[in-house]
Amino acid sequence: MKKQRITKIFFAVLAAALCLVLIIDSEGTVKAARQSVEVCLTAIIPSLFAFMVFSQVFIKSGIGDYLFYPLYKLNSFWFKGNRREFSIFIISLFGGYPVGIKLLKDYIAYNKNYTAIAEKMLCYCYCGSPSFIIQIVGISVLGSAKAGLLVYLSNIAACVTMAVIINVMPPKAERKADDKQKDNISRITVQDFTDSIADTVKALGVISGTILAFNIVLELIRFSGFTEILEQLNIEKHFMSLMEISNISAFQGNSFGLLPFFAAVTSFGGLCIIIQTAALSKGQIPLRKFILSRFPAALLSAFYMYIINRLFPITVETVTPSGVVPALSAADSISTACLIVMTYLLLRETKDLTSTRK
Repeated sequence: MKKQRITKIFFAVLAAALCLVLIIDSEGTVKAARQSVEVCLTAIIPSLFAFMVFSQVFIKSGIGDYLFYPLYKLNSFWFKGNRREFSIFIISLFGGYPVGIKLLKDYIAYNKNYTAIAEKMLCYCYCGSPSFIIQIVGISVLGSAKAGLLVYLSNIAACVTMAVIINVMPPKAERKADDKQKDNISRITVQDFTDSIADTVKALGVISGTILAFNIVLELIRFSGFTEILEQLNIEKHFMSLMEISNISAFQGNSFGLLPFFAAVTSFGGLCIIIQTAALSKGQIPLRKFILSRFPAALLSAFYMYIINRLFPITVETVTPSGVVPALSAADSISTACLIVMTYLLLRETKDLTSTRK
């Protein structure tokens, strides 16, 4: 009892100290929150919304099973899963970090026997979208779209390598539910489409909220003076990039020698995206294997980037790195669209709750 009381007192004091710091650094936290909201409205939501909506419909309908069938047959000698799983794998390589976890969670929603399979697949269904990596690493940092493309290809190579390694000896128990899978194309209904929109809005809400909270935490770390110590050691940019991947933009300039590091960081995804993945899984998919897999995947991506850069060296040119300048009109229209969709979802859930009570 005494130990529990001391623990409660400790956390109470810690919470009071945190509140005090938030008040003292209110200007910094407000700025961090504003920037996070701006990034979500002008970059995260526009780049992910459409892909997440249609990818869910794409997988659920079974269209992907047929579209990727030739590629599936070519890789069936090492990929031990079924066509649906292969479709999820391919789409996750192009959709961006949260697409893989979202599709896998939807995959096990109808059959809990696939949980072990989803846990395994999450280790390699995790990759930044080509547009994001080319923009953040290639254009914004190095001023070269080719450099960003090569980093993305190194990430793809790391994912495929992880998939091959993990699929070499799959546990037999994981395949017990495969015979019951339906491979035919099912009819796409309006309800399927609206459900996909609702699920995507909720997922983007989780992602945006995580980014907002995480960047406030990073601001508190900066306020504490810890980053100044890291800056003296010349590793402040590296640390911040590993925490939140968009901080790679701090390396603006022709730092082509850092390409293996950029490849490793984008393959790792940053702590913020890992937390987003955990938030989206909602405990339905165990994350231990996924977290452990990030380290070998990052090393593989760095290695592949080194080899690719040797084979296809990038000529250093005089370029002017261009950051993303968000347009206020775009942000306003996106905000309006999001509010309309969220209002619709709120009214629909309220209606469902009222009917349930009756």
